[in-house]
Amino acid sequence: MATLIDTLKTRLTAKITTMLLVALVFALSAIGYTLWLSWQLEGAAAAINDSGSLRMRAWKIAAIINHTPAGQALNAQDQAIIQKARTAFEQTLAELHSGDPQRPLFLPRQTAIQQQLLQLEQNWQQHFAPQLDQLLAGSIFLPNTASEWQRQTIDLVDSIHQTVNLIEKEYARQTFWLRSSQMMLIVMALIGTLVMVILLHLMIVRPVTNLHQGLQQMTAGDFNVRLPIEGHDEFAQLTAGFNAMANELQQLYVGLEQRVAEKTERLAQKNRHLSVLYDISQHINRHQSLEELCRNFLQRIVPEFDAAGGTVRLIDKNADRVYLVVDEGIPPSLSQQMQCQTLGSCFCSTAAKLGKTAINNLDSHFSPHFSHCLAAGFKVVLAIPIQTADKNYGIFNLHFSHHRDLEDDEKLLMETLGQQLGVAIGSQRLTSHEKELAIIEERNLVAQGLHDSIVQSLSFLNIQLQLLQNAVKNQQLSQIEAIIPLLKTGVQQGYEDLRELMGNFRTRYDDSQLEAAIAAVIRRFTEQSQIPVTLTVDNSGQPLANNERLQILFILQEALSNIRKHAQCTQVKVRALNRANFDLTIEDNGIGFDPQQVQSTAQKHIGLNIMQERASRIHAQFDIHSQLNQGTTIKLHLSQEQRQKA
Repeated sequence: MATLIDTLKTRLTAKITTMLLVALVFALSAIGYTLWLSWQLEGAAAAINDSGSLRMRAWKIAAIINHTPAGQALNAQDQAIIQKARTAFEQTLAELHSGDPQRPLFLPRQTAIQQQLLQLEQNWQQHFAPQLDQLLAGSIFLPNTASEWQRQTIDLVDSIHQTVNLIEKEYARQTFWLRSSQMMLIVMALIGTLVMVILLHLMIVRPVTNLHQGLQQMTAGDFNVRLPIEGHDEFAQLTAGFNAMANELQQLYVGLEQRVAEKTERLAQKNRHLSVLYDISQHINRHQSLEELCRNFLQRIVPEFDAAGGTVRLIDKNADRVYLVVDEGIPPSLSQQMQCQTLGSCFCSTAAKLGKTAINNLDSHFSPHFSHCLAAGFKVVLAIPIQTADKNYGIFNLHFSHHRDLEDDEKLLMETLGQQLGVAIGSQRLTSHEKELAIIEERNLVAQGLHDSIVQSLSFLNIQLQLLQNAVKNQQLSQIEAIIPLLKTGVQQGYEDLRELMGNFRTRYDDSQLEAAIAAVIRRFTEQSQIPVTLTVDNSGQPLANNERLQILFILQEALSNIRKHAQCTQVKVRALNRANFDLTIEDNGIGFDPQQVQSTAQKHIGLNIMQERASRIHAQFDIHSQLNQGTTIKLHLSQEQRQKA
């Protein structure tokens, strides 16, 4: 208990929390009490309403009985109405007795009200219910039945009226207490708000005002200001901290100029480091050879860090060695020893293997492994890894001929430079690899271009030459005369195929319009084959990407080449529809072919495979429809979802 009291005295949060909790408990209690009263009032109002409905049902029954003449019984319709009114009457009595929390419906618990309701129930059960049973059973009305029932109904209604009056009095009493509690809640809220405002002013506003005034005086240059400490709460601790801060500032103000100079020098150093990092990053990311890249890197960082020399050595993972790429300011004898070393064989190669920065002061860590560096006049050697997030390329060294204390930010700068060099080397190697892949792809394109037409032509010529040789040997002049035109035709066919391929190889992707490019391909086909072509172009959609346009032109060239060599047609139709999707249709009226037979000998129809491969490169659908003597139709469909942005 004593600990709790001490906490309330010394903790501002405890004071505010306690004050708010007290206010919350009081507010919740008052609100809960008013809600309970409102609930009771709502239940009492429902009880008044239901009690009043009893009078209406009693008079309804009396009216029906009074309407029935003497000597007759109740008809079926009146019996149904009376039975319904009776059921509702008894159900209302039961609900008044038991209550219904969901509506809500509550009969006040006062003894007088309960007794009056009990008397009402007994009067109904003892007098009205038995007589109603007789009447509903078909009893004949006597001359005094209606008047007797009228009198009993008046007594019942008077009893109901007394019950309603008692409930209304209790309702009025509860309403008075509800209004009184609400007025009291308003008064207490006003008083509580005033008390909380006063307490908050004393506990928060006044201490904050004092601190604000103290800060204003200190801002004006008055470091002698001190604030009085009142109490033991957080503001007292904050005031004590303010006074301690004032003392510290007063002491530091004397050496402020020196501190500003130190901070300025450090900021200038950081700016210089950023400038070095930017300059080196700008130069090493230019297109250049690996040796030029590393040499430019060394030529900038060696003078920047006041080093006597430096080297860049990369790792050959296949041979488990580190080899020298370039050096700057290193004696020839030492450079010769660094040309190629096994990983882990010396200080620098160990750092390259581990991928961690290492600093070696040669005079304080003398070892025979460093004799060559000592002989060259170096006293400090730094090994900084050249690496990226997932690859370790090697190290670069900085050699100092004097003692050098490396600060943390300088070490961080060197490691960042090593990472930049690693990114540049990786990019350079990736560029070289891309060039190699481009050459390989170009060779594949050339190999695809030299497809079965050239091979078949040469094979045909070889066979005919063998036949010609045998015919000459056997002096069969008739066979010689038959073979020579075939040789001439084969040479001419091979010449035309080779000329067409050379024309195709000269095709390069450019920014020309789609219509012009397709027209150029068709014009070259018409000149070679003399076959008329009907061209339909709709270029209302977005432009094709360069790679897509190039592959589509190659497919068109290959299709037209196959038509020229195999279709034996007299008419070709080409439709290029560039809308949301791109569709290319090439149709001829030639001899066609059997698709099943073509599929069974797919290895001999390289041209079709080439077109399918080119379509797959741009994620397009490629279909061929053909029947013997009914022509061939080639369709290329490039959907909007698969199109590249031009």
